[in-house]
Parts: sequence; C-alpha cells; structure tokens
Amino acid sequence: MTTSRRAFVVLVCAAAVGCGGSGGISAPKTAPVSGTVLVKGKPAAGVKVTFHPQFDMGAVKFTPNGETNKEGRFTLNTAAAGTGAPPGGYAVTFELLRGGTDKNGQDVEVDVWKGKYADPARSSFKVTIEDGDNALEPFKLD
Repeated sequence: MTTSRRAFVVLVCAAAVGCGGSGGISAPKTAPVSGTVLVKGKPAAGVKVTFHPQFDMGAVKFTPNGETNKEGRFTLNTAAAGTGAPPGGYAVTFELLRGGTDKNGQDVEVDVWKGKYADPARSSFKVTIEDGDNALEPFKLD
C-alpha cells in the first residue's frame, strides 16, 4: 500500500468516528415525544420546537427538536428523525422562522415572534420526559 493510500485510509477511518464505532460519540437513550403547539387557540404550522436539557447529559449536549405540521403537531428528534428525547427535565422554546433579509441585504431566517419564546433561560414552558411514550399537553402561545 502506498503512503498516500495509507494516509487516505487513516483519514477515512478517523472520519468514521473511531473505526468500528469504538471511542465515537453515541446518541443517548431516548423516549418518544410528541405534542401540539397552539397559537391563540389554533394549531400553528412551521413552529420550531426545541427542548433545552436542564440536567447533565454528559460530554455532548443534545437539544432535541422538531417542527409542527399543519395540524400543529410535532415529534422530537435527537440524533435521527422521530427518536424523541432523553429522559429528564427541559425548558422548551418556540420559533416561527420566515425568510427575510438583514441590513446588508443577505438572506436570513427571522423569528416572526422576535425571540419572545426563544430564550430557554426565560421560558415558562417546562416539561419532564419519562421513559416510555410521552404525549405532551398542548403548548399554548398567545
């Protein structure tokens, strides 16, 4: 094997996070989580829902998230679609992102609610995820 080929194999192996999975970062154990977001009593589509852990999750802090469909329903994703969230306590935030432009004319996503529900430190929405299925009460935003 040539030196350049050997270097390539080493790089590919390193990119695969530890050749065979040893020493890599693995996703935490999760439980299914689903819920609904209502704005002024009506289902809200396109809302980004983010769960911010209020417990020590270890070296990597996962932030489970999802987006509401036209019925205002969401399921959480941690490491892959529909995986839910690790059991524990969370502060929940909400953003309704739309396309816009910044002062330099660059395309950006803008929160329609201007951050009103986006700060986990000020969120009044707290939940605890348990082992097993977690069908949450609707989140009611005004």
